[in-house]
Amino acid sequence: DTTDQRVTVKVVHPDLCADPGIRARFSTALDQALTVRHTHLASVLDWGSEQWNDRDIVYVVVEHLGGGSLREIIDRGRRLSPSQGLQVGLEVCRGLAALHEVQHAHGDVRPSTIVFGTDGRARLVDIGIGEVLAQVNWADPTRVTNERAGYAAPERGQDSEIGPKGDVYSLCVTLLEATSGQVPLVGESTVATLQGRVGKLMPVSADLGPLASVLERAGRPDPADRWTAVEFGRALAQASAS
Repeated sequence: DTTDQRVTVKVVHPDLCADPGIRARFSTALDQALTVRHTHLASVLDWGSEQWNDRDIVYVVVEHLGGGSLREIIDRGRRLSPSQGLQVGLEVCRGLAALHEVQHAHGDVRPSTIVFGTDGRARLVDIGIGEVLAQVNWADPTRVTNERAGYAAPERGQDSEIGPKGDVYSLCVTLLEATSGQVPLVGESTVATLQGRVGKLMPVSADLGPLASVLERAGRPDPADRWTAVEFGRALAQASAS
């Protein structure tokens, strides 16, 4: 590489790479991720496979982002103002819309996968990786941690296919945590969290002002009643005037 570009290399766990079916999914997803470019998606620059300690691994080369994650901001005890939450949400919606346009869900939207560049703009990371890992991890919901389930749409617990509107729900939960400090509708276990979200409207504080009604719609329990990423973004843009 003659560009002298700083990058991040992610390595998929060898246990996953040992399964030919999962490895084939990574191959398809990452080949497609190479073709997706958007300001608010962390670019996948290359991927490949190697042997490490006599085991096959898959590695992914992505652009390096130096601004830290939304998770780090929350863990430092900071909260986003409604205006800051709106801005982050709008940027992530734009990235999701580009991903959904090519018929792919992200599958793992949460504060850890929203990372800021040195320019201050939010980007979704783990494009391609997140979708495959979600398919693998959620094949048996009892093996998923309750922390991860905290960002999951209720259809995860109903043997329903997760599509782009699952990403919208996850973004809604993420923005509520970022602005309030709390993840809503969390039970004592993964199963309890998922079951407790079925048919439950998202509790949104009126303190969020015009943002409240937008998030309430994005967090509807029935995917058919939720915004698409494009609609979510438009609603956020309209709310910004207030």
